Amino acid sequence: MPKAGGRTVSAAWMICVFLGLGACQEAAETKQPEPVAFDLGFDMKTLMTHVIEAAAETAWDSAGEVVTAEGEKDLAPVDDEGWYHVEAAGATLVESGNLLLLPGRNPGKEDWTAFSKSLSMMGHRVKDAAKARDRHALFQAGADLYSACVACHQVYALNLPVKVDLNTNSDQVTD
Repeated sequence: MPKAGGRTVSAAWMICVFLGLGACQEAAETKQPEPVAFDLGFDMKTLMTHVIEAAAETAWDSAGEVVTAEGEKDLAPVDDEGWYHVEAAGATLVESGNLLLLPGRNPGKEDWTAFSKSLSMMGHRVKDAAKARDRHALFQAGADLYSACVACHQVYALNLPVKVDLNTNSDQVTD
């Protein structure tokens, strides 16, 4: 029998140790994690208006130009702080797509998943445009974000009342 550190090590003992470790490893691999209980502290309307719409409005309000009697005004941020806020809004949109996929919000339909992923993708585009300080890319990302929102709302927000404020030229959700 081989000697290890002054002791005799039996081959049978070593086999038992290795088999035991293998069983522990297998048990650890097959144990399923317990489901996580998510805190869905907001209903869908609150999530949409306080998180998603607020972030989208930051992107939309920071892109393009407005023509008034006084002249043309560029809406793009003028300093690092302004661009940072748009970048943060993009990050919020990315994660908002994930929020829409959480159990309790996700109805389990393929189009819902596609719309949610599209929101995340548009958020990445807004964030990337802001990080690059690219006003033209931000304008296009904002337009595509709007299209993604409208596409989803045509399926899932059929009774969403909207009023158009002709003084500000913006759509607003009403109760």
